[in-house]
Formats: sequence, structure tokens, C-alpha cells
Amino acid sequence: LYVFVFIGAYFEDLLDFHSIGVTFQKWWSDQRIWLIRGLSSFLFGSIEFFFKSFGIATLGFNVTSKVLDEDQSKRYEQGRMEFGVPSPLFVPLTTAAVVNLAAFAWGHVEVFRGSNGLEGLLMQMFIAGFGIANCIPIYEGIIRSDKGKIPTKITLVSTFIAFALYAAAYVTLRN
Repeated sequence: LYVFVFIGAYFEDLLDFHSIGVTFQKWWSDQRIWLIRGLSSFLFGSIEFFFKSFGIATLGFNVTSKVLDEDQSKRYEQGRMEFGVPSPLFVPLTTAAVVNLAAFAWGHVEVFRGSNGLEGLLMQMFIAGFGIANCIPIYEGIIRSDKGKIPTKITLVSTFIAFALYAAAYVTLRN
């Protein structure tokens, strides 16, 4: 039932985009932007609101220059996302990408081991695979070598957080 609702909602959204003449690629980019907004600006905005509501000092908002150089313009024309500025907004995105990739890989290990509960495992692998498909620009940002790549520090912090989450879940499930 949940898979049907999930796929139905996505298909309906695709039909809505198609009915107004938007291409599949632009629809897919819109889906990725929802992931990015949900894990970055909405998350940090909610934290900021929570702190302000209780009178706790907040980080504030800094306006940055949006001037593009020639390399940035070229990457934009190629449809590549720009991650060049080290920002804490990229940590949850990169952490989610690492968690999805690790879960998908571990799912394959469990399938080859002949794990019990294969039906539930396949559903979890589908969800992780969908997360991987949405995180492709983030993986590209991690392995790129140009100025628009995700900074190595962000990747390392995110990987550490992903493994810390795994360790916490492992300890909780064992007890």
C-alpha cells in the first residue's frame, strides 16, 4: 500500500509538471531541490525559529555575493550543482547521502548472505536506492575536482556523523 501511494504521488506530480510543458529532467531536478530544501534550509530555519522563540541567541543570516565567474557559469550551463563554499547547510545533505549509500551497500551484503526477512530488506533497499538517486548531485559534488566540489572537511564531518548514527542505532538495537 505504501509503495503504491508513494509511486502514485510521484507519478501524479510528474503528470502535473508534464501537463504544463515541463521536461522530465526539470521535474527530476525539482524533486532533488525538495530533498535539498528539506535537509538544509528547512532544517536550519526550524532550528533558528526554535532558538528565537526561547530567546536564545541565533546564528543570523549573512548575505553573500552571487557574482558568477566563468567556471561557475560553465557548471551552471552543464546542470551541475555548486557546492564550493564551505557551509554547515551541506552537512545534513552529505550525511544523508552517505547513510543511503551505506544502507544500500549493506543491503546487498545481507541479500548475498541469505538474510531472513528478505521482503522487508528489499523494501528498505528500494528506499535507500531512491535516496541514492536523489543524492546523485551530492555524490558528484564529493568526487569532483573543480572549485564547485563539496569541501573535504564537510565530507569528513558528514561521514563521521553517519558512522556515529550507525553506532548509536547498533547499540540501541542490541540492547
